[in-house]
Amino acid sequence: MKIGGNRRSSNVEDRRGQRSSGTRLGGGRGNNALIGMIMKVLFSRAGRRFLLPIGIIAVLGFVLFPDQMKGLVSALMGGGSQVASTAPAPQSANSNQQAVFSSAVLATTEEVWNDIFTQGGATYPEPGMVLYSGGTRSACGSASSAMGPFYCPVDQKLYLDVSFFHEMATRMNAAGDFAQAYVIAHEVGHHVQHVLGILDKSQRLKRSLSKTEGNAVQVKVELQADCFAGLWASKARGLSEVALEAGDFEEAIGAARAVGDDTLQKKSRGYVVPEAFTHGSAADRIKWFKRGFSTGLVDACDTGV
Repeated sequence: MKIGGNRRSSNVEDRRGQRSSGTRLGGGRGNNALIGMIMKVLFSRAGRRFLLPIGIIAVLGFVLFPDQMKGLVSALMGGGSQVASTAPAPQSANSNQQAVFSSAVLATTEEVWNDIFTQGGATYPEPGMVLYSGGTRSACGSASSAMGPFYCPVDQKLYLDVSFFHEMATRMNAAGDFAQAYVIAHEVGHHVQHVLGILDKSQRLKRSLSKTEGNAVQVKVELQADCFAGLWASKARGLSEVALEAGDFEEAIGAARAVGDDTLQKKSRGYVVPEAFTHGSAADRIKWFKRGFSTGLVDACDTGV
């Protein structure tokens, strides 16, 4: 898959390499108690012996280290939080390349879905994409590379650690740029479901069902997102900046096969438990991706959810 031109999505937030740490030093009962204890010590009989030297030290501190002393006083008097942040760590050329590619793919999904929604007389609210490395925070909770890519309906953002693409290629045998694009298009499919109210409907339904029945509903949700990914691939062929290459379709099919529940269960357990499926079998995921690709129709992606 080749994506030409310079169009990149403006909805991408790059958090790769970011690290932050710190302790909240703001107001509260704990800090008030600390201040009270200090005052008692200073104005006790023993404390008065050291009050003058402490005052001299404080004055020198403000002269020599004004910013640090202001921060200390602000903390003791209940002011805000002190967070020590480090600059983002440099990223590898491969990571940067994948970040650019991911942004370009997201831009093509914006074009496709904007056009589909416009034709239906609606406005498409474009999702955001957060690129991160290792771990980050989302409105749905913590995100980590071990979780794989996911969509958070609360903040309407996709979360992606681009190292997952390496994982796909080396451990899942699903290499290729179109396979990577399929992953992004699948998560965008969940955003479309959120906009259409399908995610909320499925969540309400699952609350009244057993775990096994709820899993079956979730499978339908995931298969529809696969179908939407196929629909995107079908429409993307008509974009001027996109050129599909020989083997691209097979890459997407390979990715769908690699993340099928039966494929993953065989690798981890050695056997398959259909009742525990949450994303669908490899055959079903391929089937629904193909349906979206061959029809290019939203209505063709009705999985009954």
